Amino acid sequence: MDELVEQYLRGYSAREDEVRRATRARSEEADVAAVPPDVGAALEFFARLTSARHVAEVGTGGGYSGLWLLAGMDPRGSLTTIAADREHQALAQRAFADARVADRVRSMLGPALSVLPRLADANYDLVYLDAATTEDPDCLLHAKRLLRGGGLLLAAVHAVTDSINSITTMGDAGVGAFAEAVSEDPQLLPLLLPLGEGLLAAVRLRPSS
Repeated sequence: MDELVEQYLRGYSAREDEVRRATRARSEEADVAAVPPDVGAALEFFARLTSARHVAEVGTGGGYSGLWLLAGMDPRGSLTTIAADREHQALAQRAFADARVADRVRSMLGPALSVLPRLADANYDLVYLDAATTEDPDCLLHAKRLLRGGGLLLAAVHAVTDSINSITTMGDAGVGAFAEAVSEDPQLLPLLLPLGEGLLAAVRLRPSS
């Protein structure tokens, strides 16, 4: 019954259009990781909820998550997305062109920790980290720096919901260390959502007056 409920909930929220479906298929064919459609739907939801105009994405992949973010953003908004691999960047640029949103995307190539210092402080309404970048604690420091007060951090994390055992051992390295760092940060208000293999959301709290 739990599996049936999960399938129903995914079908209810994750509604791909043709471009996103084709982008996901190309990503899978190229062996490029893409978030599940229900995580994509959550990205769109949060981007729309925050009326995001400036979004930074660390980990372009094949452009699939970027399309969901752009769908929820203010139509005047722009997405800055960082790709570590030139082939992934090209795949994503095709997706953005197919969706006719290429003029709203600033694509930056290079390792995340080399590119992030070039982005402006407190300039972003939403920062999205893919699962690979959560392995480096410096990415969290940069994400906090980039977010305005009240801005939203989203991070895809691996294996959070695989089993009760994986949840009870979250103090280990990798995902657990990242989630723990977010939960213990007094500047962040976190929420861990059981979507995909885990989606971590956290509000960047405004300074107390």
